[in-house]
Amino acid sequence: FLISPATPILVDVDGQTQLIVYGGRTINGLDPATGTVFWTHGHETTGDMNSSTPVWGDDNILFMTSAYNGGGRALRLSREGEVTHVEELWFNTQLKVMFANVLRLGDYVYGSSGDFGPAFLTAVNVKTGETAWRERGYGRSNLLHADGKTIILSEDGTLMLATLSPDG
Repeated sequence: FLISPATPILVDVDGQTQLIVYGGRTINGLDPATGTVFWTHGHETTGDMNSSTPVWGDDNILFMTSAYNGGGRALRLSREGEVTHVEELWFNTQLKVMFANVLRLGDYVYGSSGDFGPAFLTAVNVKTGETAWRERGYGRSNLLHADGKTIILSEDGTLMLATLSPDG
């Protein structure tokens, strides 16, 4: 599959460790020891630019997002025997991250949505795809969460401290 600059992550799918790797047009689960592909699911963008690291939850929901005419997608992964089942829960264009990261706090993912125009700090319910809120004024930003607070670093170097919740 086509390469992608996104960082791979290790997840536990019902007792099996899988390496989650973006391709240019796909998201994939691999055996980290052998590279064997367990599953693959389409996630296309213009120019094959999947750059944001996927996010995993204890509820077996994998969230991925891309800009460049892409969007956000949530997949539920489960295993039956040696087979991994991939169920797409939703796809929409409300959260499309260009090159930054996304945080998952509880049932919500937070990220800086936008590509070549303005970017909006956005909260989306990872289980339903419903947008809780969008707020302008943060630019394309990376997010770091610790001790109940979020540090936001925008692409122009502005550093902010915030508390994120589904309410704003």
